[in-house]
Order: sequence, then C-alpha cells, then structure tokens
Amino acid sequence: MIVRLPLPAAIARLGVFIAAFIGTVAGPLQPPPVHAQAWPARPVRMIIPFTAGGSTDLLARAVGARISEGIGQPVVFDNRPGANTIIAFELQAKAAPDGYTLLMGGFNGMVMNPIFYPKLPYDVERDLAPIGMVGASPLMVVVHPSLPIRSMRDLVEYARANPGKLDFQSSGNGNITHVSVELFMTMAGVKMQHIPYKGGSAGLPDLLSGAVPLKFDVPLSALPHVKAGKLRALAVTSPRRLSIAPELTTVAEAGYRGYEAATWFSLVTRRGTPKEIVDRVNAEIRRFVDTAEARAQFSTQGIELEAGSPADLQARIARDRATWSSVVRKAGISVEPL
Repeated sequence: MIVRLPLPAAIARLGVFIAAFIGTVAGPLQPPPVHAQAWPARPVRMIIPFTAGGSTDLLARAVGARISEGIGQPVVFDNRPGANTIIAFELQAKAAPDGYTLLMGGFNGMVMNPIFYPKLPYDVERDLAPIGMVGASPLMVVVHPSLPIRSMRDLVEYARANPGKLDFQSSGNGNITHVSVELFMTMAGVKMQHIPYKGGSAGLPDLLSGAVPLKFDVPLSALPHVKAGKLRALAVTSPRRLSIAPELTTVAEAGYRGYEAATWFSLVTRRGTPKEIVDRVNAEIRRFVDTAEARAQFSTQGIELEAGSPADLQARIARDRATWSSVVRKAGISVEPL
C-alpha cells in the first residue's frame, strides 16, 4: 500500500533526507584544520645596532652563522646604526613575536639607555624577550708610562696625593669608559677629573702623549699600545683575568672586592615569542660559545664568550641597571638628548 503524504510534509521529509546525505558524504571531504608552520619556515632576520666591521657586527655574524647551521634557514643581517642603538631596538620592539626577528643588543640598549633617556620608543621589560648572553668585553686600566704608577695601589695613592688633579678620559659622557671610573672612585674614595671625548679614537692622541694620561679602555684599543710600550696596563675590570692578558690582576683582586665593569653582548627577540623558539636559539648560542675556535677568535678582541639562560640574562639586566643607575645618580651624570 502506498501512503501519499501531503505535499508540504513530503518536501520537509525530502529536506531532512538530503541534509543527512550531504552531512554523511561531505563530512570527510572537509579540509583538515590549518596548523601554524613549524619554526623556522623562512629566513630569520638579525638586527645589528652598529655599522659593519665592528666587534658587535663580527660577533653577530659569527653567532648568526651558527644559528643558521643549526636551524637550517639563512640568517639575514640588518645593520641599523644610530641614536645610541635606539633605532635598532625600536625596530625589534615593533617586530612580530614569531621568532623571525632577533637583535644582537646588549649593555647600551638595555642598561644605559633606559637610565639616560626617560622617553624611549621601546621598553626593555615590556617589549623584549631575553634569549641569552653571548659575551662580555671588560675594560683595561691603562696609564701613560710617564706617570709613577705601576699598580692599582699606586693609582689610588697618586690620586689621593693629587686630589682632582689626575685627569682620566672617556669615550663619551655616560659611556662605560666613564661610569666605570666613577664607580671605582666611589669604592676607592678618590677624586679624579673627567675629560670626555667624542669616541675612543678622538682621545687616543692625548692618551698616548700623556696629556690625559689615564683611561679604563676596551682591550681591543688599549692592548696593542700596551704591547708597544706606549701605555702601561694596571688591571682589568672583569671578575676573572682575561685569557689574552692573564698576567694582569683584576681590580677586585687588587683590593676592591665586587668591582666589575664591562660592556656585553646578548641576543633578544620580541616579547611574546613562544618559549620553544627562544630555547632553540639559546641552545645554538651555547653551541657557539662552547667552540674553541670561537673563543680563540674573539678573545683576541678582548671579548670573553659566555652563555646562560634567558633568566640569567634578565637577572644581569636588572643587576646592571641597579648598579649603574646608582653610579649615575651619585655622580650627577647627564647626557645630551638625542
């Protein structure tokens, strides 16, 4: 017996059947969910805050080559000098948090700039994610040989006998070569006269002639003149002796326990970058630092390679910011606005 449904009911029954059929057949044909591509799927950009050829640039390219080898993608270098590294740090701060933009930054951008410039276009804690330390460059205390100074003890005694009359030079007001001496004067209880220059090379003639006879200088600049007998080295400002000058005592060993001054190099990225990417890049830094060839190459420039966790770098930023903020405040140091 054939049951004939009213036309509206028949149409409704047919609609249910078609919907069920489509759901059964079409379901498996739906495209699979789209997953984000595994990092890295394309080249990684590394911003360098200085011109090509300097210590930071050479170190960045060496580290970048190690990272490229480890991740299987090219690392493209982008030199962005200017404004005391602020230009480069602003670029990094505005990058996407995807691990495709890294910055070989360090001491100036993360420690000194926030102290001296209250209105930076980036915030270290808000915008930047630490990846890890790469190396540090301490300073070498050098004097002109005409001075009767052969040790840090001699230096202190001479400064005390001639208060405010012993001139020291720096590579710029607020530079590490300046604030390092301010910290030492506080710890030693002496007063010397600061003579700032616009860059290290600008003050070199006066250092070599004895016109401004004292500087806490970077080893790369000072050591050749020490070896030539044109300058006398007294100590280094690192916690440990330098591998290229192991005969030199540290300032701390000379009686000023806890004294340390260095500019340093580290890798950072955008805050919010996934932890697994940060950890992957950190692992490549550690592999780079552990190679004897890399250590030997950069020790000749006075750079002691070192690695650590992202948390270690974060702690160093905080510690150095506290130290140098106090030095700057007590010494009344200010710099010209950019």
